Amino acid sequence: MSEDLVHAPGAERRWRESYYVSFFDPVHRIGGFSSIGKRPATGHSGFINVIWGPQLPTLVSSEYDTFTTWDNNHEIAGMTYAAQEPFGRWRVTFDGRLNNGGTGAECDHQALGPATENTIPVRYDLTFTPTHPPYIYSHQPGMTRLFTGHIDEVGTVTGTLTIDGREHHINAIGGKDHSWGVRDWFAPREWRWIDLVMEPGQHTHPNLTMWRGNFPENPDDWPQEGALYHQDGTVTPLTDYTDQLTTADRNLKPLPRTMTALATSRDTKLRFTGEIIRVLPALFFRDEADEQLIAWNDRALVECTVDDGVKGWANVEIESLVRAPLGSYRKD
Repeated sequence: MSEDLVHAPGAERRWRESYYVSFFDPVHRIGGFSSIGKRPATGHSGFINVIWGPQLPTLVSSEYDTFTTWDNNHEIAGMTYAAQEPFGRWRVTFDGRLNNGGTGAECDHQALGPATENTIPVRYDLTFTPTHPPYIYSHQPGMTRLFTGHIDEVGTVTGTLTIDGREHHINAIGGKDHSWGVRDWFAPREWRWIDLVMEPGQHTHPNLTMWRGNFPENPDDWPQEGALYHQDGTVTPLTDYTDQLTTADRNLKPLPRTMTALATSRDTKLRFTGEIIRVLPALFFRDEADEQLIAWNDRALVECTVDDGVKGWANVEIESLVRAPLGSYRKD
């Protein structure tokens, strides 16, 4: 049970402990995700906070803070994560303002970062309650450059969300994850992470969490981890995962538009197609002698359909390491 709580911190500067919660409410057609991270070696903390949906602009901010206490109550720039009990309920609250990233398929790059002048007030008080046992990743070579440990959960997300004065009562399916260890954003050549949840009341298909990546030193090796969360409450590890994307032209990295995927776990095959509704690029930069490295992680909201027409929603990370001439990135 203690694995759900903070770990003894490492001394390396990039060692961090992070949590993540996502949800999508199909009645209101509103979803979102947030993630907090703390680096004890520097005393720095931060979060990314997103609210979005087909009829909403992408509302986003990334804020930074400091901390002095290493415990299980996390408060970062107006957001709190608090465990009610390990591997049980977690309460996530926020009261602040988010940048208006527009209603286009891709979030306006100018909205990425701390809250600016073009903001909308957002307040929420949400509780994640797990419906299945947690899935704890095994220790695979390569993955240790992203985390020492990682845990995925699925469950319900309930509470209230107020956007620009309009209150919504949220009753959603969602996910939570927890990572700890050294995070080197520039270690993988690319990765895919998926959090797929079926709409409430759909009992014919499982939910899915999955990470699959590739590292340049082993280009033929694609380590993967994840699980299917079945309606009877059981969790089975993935044995295989494949997907295909269609894209559109974009500066430096193609813009994802649709995806098809097949996830296999024992005798269960989960096939789905998805239309990518919103894309939020999370970007990390490193300048080297003659080039700019960008760990370019497109966070995508995907409206999915399983083979027999059952609907679901997914948050997908489509990450690639982009190499470009120094100064070539621009926010456009």
